Amino acid sequence: MTGLCKCPGSVPRPRQRCADGPKMVRISDLIRGDGSTIPTECTVAVTPDTPVTEALRKMQEVGCDNIMVMQDDTKGRSVLSKEDVLSGLLLELDNSQVQLMQLQQQIERGIADQIDVVQDGVRAIVQWEKDKLAVATDHMTEGLIILGPTGEIERANPSAKVLLGLKPDDGLDALAGIIDGLGLRNMVSSKDDPDDRKEGGFKVRSTHHKILKMRWNQMADLWGRFLGNVITVRDVTEEEIAEKSKTEFIASISHELRTPLTTIQNSVSNILAGVTGKITDKTSDYLHAMKSDCHRLADLVNDLLDMAKLQAGSMPVNRRVMSVVSVVNDTMHMLASQAHARNVELHYETPSRISPVYADPQRIGQVLTNLIGNALHFTPPGGKVTVRTFDSGDDVVTVVQDTGIGIAAELQKQIFGTFYQIHREAGPGSRGSGLGLAICHGIIAMHGGAIWVESTEGHGSRFFFSLPRTDPFIMLYKHLSSLSRSSSGVSGDFAFMMLHFDVPAEKADACAGEAGSIINELLAESDHFLPDPQDLAIQTEDFEVVFVVGDKASVRLDKVRRRIQEIVRARFRKNCGQAPILPMLGVGFYPGDTSEVRDLEKMARRKLIRLF
Repeated sequence: MTGLCKCPGSVPRPRQRCADGPKMVRISDLIRGDGSTIPTECTVAVTPDTPVTEALRKMQEVGCDNIMVMQDDTKGRSVLSKEDVLSGLLLELDNSQVQLMQLQQQIERGIADQIDVVQDGVRAIVQWEKDKLAVATDHMTEGLIILGPTGEIERANPSAKVLLGLKPDDGLDALAGIIDGLGLRNMVSSKDDPDDRKEGGFKVRSTHHKILKMRWNQMADLWGRFLGNVITVRDVTEEEIAEKSKTEFIASISHELRTPLTTIQNSVSNILAGVTGKITDKTSDYLHAMKSDCHRLADLVNDLLDMAKLQAGSMPVNRRVMSVVSVVNDTMHMLASQAHARNVELHYETPSRISPVYADPQRIGQVLTNLIGNALHFTPPGGKVTVRTFDSGDDVVTVVQDTGIGIAAELQKQIFGTFYQIHREAGPGSRGSGLGLAICHGIIAMHGGAIWVESTEGHGSRFFFSLPRTDPFIMLYKHLSSLSRSSSGVSGDFAFMMLHFDVPAEKADACAGEAGSIINELLAESDHFLPDPQDLAIQTEDFEVVFVVGDKASVRLDKVRRRIQEIVRARFRKNCGQAPILPMLGVGFYPGDTSEVRDLEKMARRKLIRLF
C-alpha cells in the first residue's frame, strides 16, 4: 500500500522499510515540495521533528483534516493531510514489523545454536559413558553376552569368549555357534515355559574342564517393551571344588565323631542302669545331663551327615507307595510327650480320603519331625500346633501351623538356607544346628515336591510341603507286577487283601466320615502289621482299601487279618454306632488264584465276605 499526500506542494512517496533497526517516523519524512499553499482549515501546526503519532493525536483532538508544518526560514511552511499522516503511521508500523521479524530470526538462530551445543554436549557425554561402560565390560572377569530381541548376539566381552573356549578377538559368529551348541538361545527364547520366566540359569562343564555357571535375565525399557536378554558367564570351578572339599570334610569328621559318641552314650546308659554298681543321686544328675548332651550331639552329627549326603546327591531314598496320613500319625504320636511337657496342644486334621504318594516314609517322617518339633519350640505354653493334610490339584499338601512367635518377612526367604537360624525364645540348650529346614528342603526337592512358609511376626507360622500324588491303581499294579517276578525271573508268591465298606448309595455322603476315619487308622497302623518292603497298604476308593502281603504264609496272613478286624471293630464301637456300614474282606492269592496280577482285584472283589 502506498500513501499519497493531497496537499499542495506535497509529492507522493512509497513507504520506506527499515532494514537497520527500529526507526520512528517523523513529520519531516512526509514533506515533499515547498508547501507554499496553505489551506484555511489548517488550525494545527507542528515542527518537522514531531512524530507522526503525536501529530495524528493533535488532529484528532481538534477534529482537523490537515496539519501545518512549520519549517525553517528557507523552506517556509507545508501542509499535510490526515491521509499523509496515516501513511506515515503505517510506515512506522511496517518498520516495527520488519524489526520483530529480524529479532525473531535472531532468537531462533540463537536457540538453534544453543540446541546444537546442548546436543553436541549430550552426545559427547553419552558417548563418553558408552565408552566407559564398554571399557568396564571388556575388563570384567565375568563373561557378558547381550542378545537382541530376535536372539542375535549384539555384544560380548572378551571374558565370555575366553571362558567358552574362544580367543578374545574371535568374532560373534564363532560365539553364536558355541551358545547354540549349549542350547542357550533356545532356552532364553523358549515359549514353552508356563510361568513365562524372565530369568534362569544352569551349570555346564566347558571343553577345558572348567565348571561354568550361566545366568540370563530379560531386559525391558521403562514402558515394559522387551529389549533382549543379558547373559552372564562365571567360572565356579574353584567354588565347586571348595564346596566338595567342605562336604567331604563334614562327612568324614561326622563319621569319626559317631563311633566314640555311641560308646559314650552306651557307657552312660549302662552306668545309669547300675551295671557298674550303685550311684549317688548327685552322680545320677551329672550322668543324665551327659546323656542329654550326648543325644544333642548325636542329632547334630546326624544332621551334618544328612546335609553332606544331600549336597553330594548320595542320600539313600527308599520310595514306595505310602500314605502321608500314616506318617503324620506316627510322628505326632512320637512327639506327643514333648508337646505335653511344653503344655502345647497338638492336633491333626484330615479329610476322609488322601491320595497316596510315592515317597520314602522314613525321609518324609524326618521332615515332619523337624517341622512339628520346630513348631513346638516356637509356640509358647498354652499355644496350639495343628497339622493338616489335603489333596490340592496334582499334589498332596501337608501344613504345620503354630500359634508361636512368627517369622519376619525379610527372614522368610533365608530360613531354608544352611546353618541359618532365626531368633527363638527357648530355654538353654534348645538351640539347634540350623540345618533342619535345609535338610527338609533337600528331602522334599528329591521327591519332586516343594516346601514354603507363610508367617506374620507375632501371629504364628504355617509351613507347607507338597508331594506329587499318585494314581492308586497305577501304583498298585506297578507294585503287583514287581512282586510277580524277582530279579532272577522266578515268580513270587503274595496275597491281595481288599477291605470294602458296603454302604447304601443314599447314605454314602453321611457315612463317608466314619469310613474315612477307619481307613485313616488302618493306613496309619499298616506300617506296624505290614513292615516288610514288599507289603503295601493303599486306599483305592472312598470306601475301599487294599493290603498286599508279600509273604502269604498262613500264620502271617492270620495276624494281618486279625489286626485289621481289631481296628475296624474298635472303630465301629467308638464312632460308627448304628451307621449302615458293612465291612467286607476279600482275599486273592498269586499265583494260586490267577496268573495275571491285574485279575487279583476282580478275584478279591468276588470273594468279599463280611468281616465280622
